[in-house]
Amino acid sequence: MVTAERELRDLILEVKTTGPDFDPAFVHREDLIESVRSGPSRLVTVTAPAGYGKTSFLAEWRQREDRATGWLTLSSDDDDPAALMRLLTRACSPFTPVAASLDEQISTADRGVLGRIAPVLARALSQCEHPFVLFIDDTHVLGSLDSIDALNVVLAGVPARCQVVLASRHRPTLFARGRVAASAAHVTAEDLRIDLSGAARIAEGAGAQVSPEMLGSWVEQSGGWAAGLHMCALLSRSRPLASIGDQDLLADYLYRECLRELPDDIRRFLVSTSMLRSLVPAMCDAVLERTDSASILRDLEARQLFITADPQRRSYRLHPLFSEYLQAELHLDAGSTVPDLHRRASDWCQEHGLLPEAINHSIAGGDFATASSLVALAALNTYTAGETTTLGRWIGQIGDANLLANPFAVVVVTWYSLLSGTDEAAQKWASLLGSMPDGAPRVNGIDLSSAKAMVRAITMKRGLRQALADAEFGVQAEAVESPWRDPALQILGSTLLHSGHETRAREVLLEAIHTAEVHGNPATIVMCEIELAQLAIDGDDWTAADAHVQRALDAIQTSNIDGYIMCAYAHAAAAYSALHAGRRTAGQKFLALAMSERGRCGSAVPLISIPTRLFLVHASLQTGDTDAARMLLREIKEILPPRGGREALDARVAAAVLATDEKERLGRHAASTALTVAEQRVLPYLQTHLTLAEIGKRLYVSRNTISSHVSSIFRKLAASTRAEAVENATTLGLLGGLRAASFEEHVSMTTTPNSVM
Repeated sequence: MVTAERELRDLILEVKTTGPDFDPAFVHREDLIESVRSGPSRLVTVTAPAGYGKTSFLAEWRQREDRATGWLTLSSDDDDPAALMRLLTRACSPFTPVAASLDEQISTADRGVLGRIAPVLARALSQCEHPFVLFIDDTHVLGSLDSIDALNVVLAGVPARCQVVLASRHRPTLFARGRVAASAAHVTAEDLRIDLSGAARIAEGAGAQVSPEMLGSWVEQSGGWAAGLHMCALLSRSRPLASIGDQDLLADYLYRECLRELPDDIRRFLVSTSMLRSLVPAMCDAVLERTDSASILRDLEARQLFITADPQRRSYRLHPLFSEYLQAELHLDAGSTVPDLHRRASDWCQEHGLLPEAINHSIAGGDFATASSLVALAALNTYTAGETTTLGRWIGQIGDANLLANPFAVVVVTWYSLLSGTDEAAQKWASLLGSMPDGAPRVNGIDLSSAKAMVRAITMKRGLRQALADAEFGVQAEAVESPWRDPALQILGSTLLHSGHETRAREVLLEAIHTAEVHGNPATIVMCEIELAQLAIDGDDWTAADAHVQRALDAIQTSNIDGYIMCAYAHAAAAYSALHAGRRTAGQKFLALAMSERGRCGSAVPLISIPTRLFLVHASLQTGDTDAARMLLREIKEILPPRGGREALDARVAAAVLATDEKERLGRHAASTALTVAEQRVLPYLQTHLTLAEIGKRLYVSRNTISSHVSSIFRKLAASTRAEAVENATTLGLLGGLRAASFEEHVSMTTTPNSVM
């Protein structure tokens, strides 16, 4: 089953990133292609309504191209920054080896795509030695501003002699502002209209004998619309066509007539499967409860009826406009059966391990109970893949009321909100989870009472003393074989450490690591190793601390969890340890990375947020940046839990304040480049050509607020323009940094003692 699931996912990815073959029977547009490919434009937009031959134009261009090419066909499922960037890295891999290496680094970071992955891919493309052309079809499906912003950053890296071709149903005004857009070439519907000679070629390819007079009538009535002319040719093979008025009426008439030409069974097949994005024969069989879908699809392709197949005929795709017409027919003719079709599609996807597709079908069919259960199953993998926009979309589409009907979905949504660093949502869902009655049986390994206790512990809303009691309950509730055993142990170990029970904390943390290794949970290992590093630093054993930090970094790099909120904790500890040892190059890279990541560690998770900032205070003091230390101490003050068992934590904070005071007293002060959390959110948008007001809309704040943040960023980064700020931020590692290197990669570097102590 695992192999079959992987093959299906690989098939979906292959279909999206493999360009269609150009049909030699279709109209050739070599002159138009040559005019845009030989020009200086790095960006070419191809804009026309559905059915004008945009995809055929791109396919013919790709066939004629002597430069390296990449292809990407988008669907609405790709309207997620991480999903889009994953497809882009695959499509760009023929041009640059960096693209292939980026795929595994697309992780859970909410703004990591815009601030890290997109600029790295843009820089890699800008350094390509050989020219290339990247074709991206159906860009009109991108509605998420986050996706559009990330694509814009990548497009800005396209160098001279290279081109990106965007095909869309409407003018992509939000794409590629600035110098790339200024010289863009535009192919429009007027350029793609079919003339009399083109209509003759279409008729010949369809096997229709048509007089020049009739062809002229078709061209006039259709306005040179390629899809309409093709349908006219198909229909004319069996009978004369009536004269129809405008193009919209023509479209409805022709599609209706094309369907009428088919046997009733085949017509029902097309209408009923139109709600599927890809027509996989086995899936069609399951949805329609039949066994002959493969032969029907082959027959439809042979009829040239707006259906194309991959080379092995494993998957078929309807022309988008034809699919839309069929879906309208589906809701008119059989609206009451649509939920059943989606239910069977969801069942098939579940059986074949395609949980995201199963969720989409459950939502489309209005089966929110099933969708809630499936989200509870799929959430971790979706989060790990970095597709937080998709996860958030599902949560929004299902709705709070439907999610609240499933306590285990609430558990998953609560943890998602906590781990994604959205304080307001995390506090809301933690409160809703806490209000649910205990007593529900364990489902999918989740015990409701234990989950509630662990959430209370990590949020520390009732103080550290109560958090410790909740953490103890969580461990008692989770048996050794439970997948939640190691997180429960880690939370207990952390609360013990920060409550001042160091000896028992070490024992529990070591048990948590052992359990996590058995269960394969690297996130627990990262947290526990950093807590053990803290204990080693407390005992002035920096060699042991280095070893614990290295094991945490290894777990991050080998398990694709870069972007989890505990990674900020690990990178902060790595910065402090490296700078303390005089490894300034490594330390400053880790410091920049952790400072940019700390925004995910907010008031909702003080058990992680406070220790992370304490490490950052000490790391900043190692560089002489007391302004950064003061800023971090203010952030800590705002997220401290209520008093009650807080003595050990207060002592750590007091020690950080004392160290900052002492550094300032000695006058060893360096200019600060540390950005506030709000400024960190603004920084990636300076790579784009968005106005201040547009950035404000992205971040839900006023233009004046953005202006203040930008002014502060310019001052801290010694920049006078956005380009200079981006360049300086990239140099400092605040933008476009790949995963931080491990300690071992820096051991051979020249070690220079700290110049500011």
